[in-house]
Amino acid sequence: MVTGWLTRKKWGRLEKKDSQTELIVEKDPERDDDEEVLALIDHKVLTQEELPNELTFSIIRLIRRNILESREKSDRRVEITQMGIEAALATSFTAPKTEVSNLTGDMIASGEWERVQLRTYNVSSNVPNIWPGRLHPYAKFLRNAKQQLIGLGFQEVTGPLVEYAFINCDCLYMPQDHPAREVHDLFYLKDPSKGDLSIWNGTVDRVEETHENGDKTGSRGWRYAYSRQEAARLIMRSHGTALSVRAMLSKNVKIPGKYFAVARCYRPDPLDKTHLMEFNQVEGIIIDPSLNLRNLLGVLEMFAKEIAGADKVRFKPDYFPFTEPSVELQAYKDGYGWVEFGGSGIFRPEVTIPLGIKAQVLAWGLGIDRLYMMNKRISDIRQLFSPDLEWIRQQKVD
Repeated sequence: MVTGWLTRKKWGRLEKKDSQTELIVEKDPERDDDEEVLALIDHKVLTQEELPNELTFSIIRLIRRNILESREKSDRRVEITQMGIEAALATSFTAPKTEVSNLTGDMIASGEWERVQLRTYNVSSNVPNIWPGRLHPYAKFLRNAKQQLIGLGFQEVTGPLVEYAFINCDCLYMPQDHPAREVHDLFYLKDPSKGDLSIWNGTVDRVEETHENGDKTGSRGWRYAYSRQEAARLIMRSHGTALSVRAMLSKNVKIPGKYFAVARCYRPDPLDKTHLMEFNQVEGIIIDPSLNLRNLLGVLEMFAKEIAGADKVRFKPDYFPFTEPSVELQAYKDGYGWVEFGGSGIFRPEVTIPLGIKAQVLAWGLGIDRLYMMNKRISDIRQLFSPDLEWIRQQKVD
C-alpha cells in the first residue's frame, strides 16, 4: 500500500537492481491535497464554508476512507409574529416569584408567603441511607411490655441484682438442701459471701419455723434444721420471683394489689440457642382474695397472645416448691411451633403467711426473652444481645 501511494503521488519510483527492487526517492515529497486538508482541520470542527473549494475532492475522498467525518448541523431562528405581540400585550404580565425552600412564621405573619414560590421536591428520588441513634429492638420491646403492664394497673417493682439466699429461695419455701440450691444452679458470691439479715428478724423467725415444722401454715414443713448462715449467703438473683417476695415484704404493699418486674436473672446454664447464663424474666403477682386459678390463666393467655403474638396457648400441670396448684404456659405460633414460656401458680400459705400476707396471691414468672423470640420469629436467643449493626438496622421501628 505504501509503495502504491509513493508511485501514484510521484514521490518516488521502483527500480530493479541485481535481482532486488529498490525504492528511489530523489527529493522530499511535496505536501499533497490530502495532507493540506488534514493539516488545515487538525482535530478541529470546521464548516464547509471554512474549507477551500479546491480541496473539495480531497475532502470527499478522506470522508469515504473514514479518515474524516461529515455531520449536518441545522440552525433555527424563531421570531414572534405581530399576532403574538398583540396577544402578549393583551395579557397581564406577572413577574416570576422568588423561590424559597422553607416557609417561616414571619412569612405567614407578614403576608410575604403570597409573593414567594415554595421549592418543589422530588420525593421519589433515591436518597442516601441515614442511620440515626435508636433503641435496641429488644430494649424497646421490654419498654413496651412494661408500658402495657402499667396500663393494666400493675405497679413496677425493682431490686438488687445481688440477692440474699433468704429472699431468693427461703421465702419461697425452697428447702436449703433442695437440688435447685446447688452451685451448678446458682451463682454464689465469693467476697462478700454473706449479708446482714437483721432488718428482717421477725420474718426470718417465721420462715425458719415454717421450714422446720410448718408453723401456722397448717403443713408439717420440710422437717430439717434451718440454717441462718445459709440464709445469709449472697447470690446473683436467679429468678424474678425474688422481686415478688420484696413486693410482699414492703410496708407499702396493697391488698388488693398488682405488681410486676422485668428482672435480669443469672444462672450457670450451658450456653445454647435457647439458654443464656444472663437472661430476662417478666414476673408478676396479683394479691386479691376474690381471684382464682381461672383468672391467672386468663392473664397468661393475654401475655402470650398480645405480647408474644402467639396464635394459641395451652397449660400443663407443673411443680414448684412455692405454688400450688402450679401451671406451665406453652404457646404456639404458625411457622414457629410450640414454646414453653414459664411457670405460674398460686403462692402456697408457706410463702404468704410468713411474709404477713393473708390473701390469695396469683404469681407467674415468664421468660420474656422467649416471648420476644416468638414475636420476631428468632430461633437463637443469642441474637437478642447481638452487636450485629446490620441486623439492628433492618428491624422495623414500631
